[in-house]
Amino acid sequence: MYKRINYIIITCLAFIAFTNKVEAQQGNAPFTALGVGKPVEPVSVRNMGMGYTGVGLASYGHSNLLNPATLTYNNLTLFEVGMYVEQRDLVAESQTQQDYGGGLSYMTFAFPVSQRWTMGVGFKPYSVVSYKFSQADTLYAPINGQNIPAGYYGIQNEGRGGINQVYFSNAFRVAKWLSVGLELGYNVGVIEKVTKTELLNGSSDFISARGIRLNYRGLVYKPGIYLSKHFGPKEKGHRINFGGTYTFEQQIGVKRLEDIQTRSTTDLVLNRDTLIVDNSQNATMPSEIAVGISYELVGKLAVAIDYKKQSWSEFVNYDGTSDLYDAFKVGLGFEYTPDYLSASSYWKRLTWRGGFQYGETPYQAYGEKIKEYVVTAGIEFPMGFSSLSVSGEYGWMRSDIQTVSSFEDRHYRLNIGVTINDRWFVRRRIN
Repeated sequence: MYKRINYIIITCLAFIAFTNKVEAQQGNAPFTALGVGKPVEPVSVRNMGMGYTGVGLASYGHSNLLNPATLTYNNLTLFEVGMYVEQRDLVAESQTQQDYGGGLSYMTFAFPVSQRWTMGVGFKPYSVVSYKFSQADTLYAPINGQNIPAGYYGIQNEGRGGINQVYFSNAFRVAKWLSVGLELGYNVGVIEKVTKTELLNGSSDFISARGIRLNYRGLVYKPGIYLSKHFGPKEKGHRINFGGTYTFEQQIGVKRLEDIQTRSTTDLVLNRDTLIVDNSQNATMPSEIAVGISYELVGKLAVAIDYKKQSWSEFVNYDGTSDLYDAFKVGLGFEYTPDYLSASSYWKRLTWRGGFQYGETPYQAYGEKIKEYVVTAGIEFPMGFSSLSVSGEYGWMRSDIQTVSSFEDRHYRLNIGVTINDRWFVRRRIN
């Protein structure tokens, strides 16, 4: 068993080393230019494989980043890390743009303090910014009192970065069937945006640009509750579970730096002049409510349904803009293990997962909400108390209004998670 755990640790370290070489960004996603980027759901690879569900589904051997109250079910010390790679396709009219991205998804560490109290700390993304789009226009020159076309110029907009969250959670088992938890998160991240302007006739040796660097920092709070009712024998009965969380609307600080840049035609920054340095601004982050219900046939089958609403209409950025709309998501997921106690067949101890998620994003096009669909599937390979989880997903964003300028944003994603469970912080007794 210890050899298997060592293999997992080595694999985990290899993932982290690989992740450090991969920029933690998704492919080109134009809508991430709005607000603080695309919201990222805080889920483990297990939950990803189940259609991003799990608010109302705890686990003894996995992390659950959706609901802090489920921490009380982690009876062993748990360390888990996840990473992803993805391909993103933008399809507009007859054109397709293909990009790749990847990085560290999350990292979490949890341990029981007592039979009723569990703590957890970790890292998870809150939003991601990754976009690049351009347009061309005509440059006019006044000649003899008239504006005469004199050439063309291009404007290119780029953005990257995002907000990450470092969190500290506590959960308490109030009764055999009831647990409560509180997650204290610290949002921190940098978003960089730049707008470049260049003459397209080849007569210029320089590119003019205006850059904005935004540094977000602030606290957020998320309490959670989890209820579970068991029926039948302890090892072979069934359970009905319910969970809920609420994230409060919160203001966080924003440090803004704006400058004017001169760049070479190879995009090398030759000179920059600072225009604004402002440490006094704030952004209002939205509230969120999530609820989930699940049914378990203990040790064999689990089915979960989640609903989440994010009030992005409450969001106000550092400059007073509020160009987002309320969003929601509904997910359905399941996991199935043929026989988790099987001693004769390793394959019967594998866990299979699948799910589907539908929702409306915080974005609109032509007055209609942009909708998102995600189909997921996954498998878990047990290794003693620890495990290796893999899940894949296919998702697409689109509007119900189809015009000549409409497009679809499709992505293919592979998620890999390593979970290590062990008994730490136990005083050993020698007779």
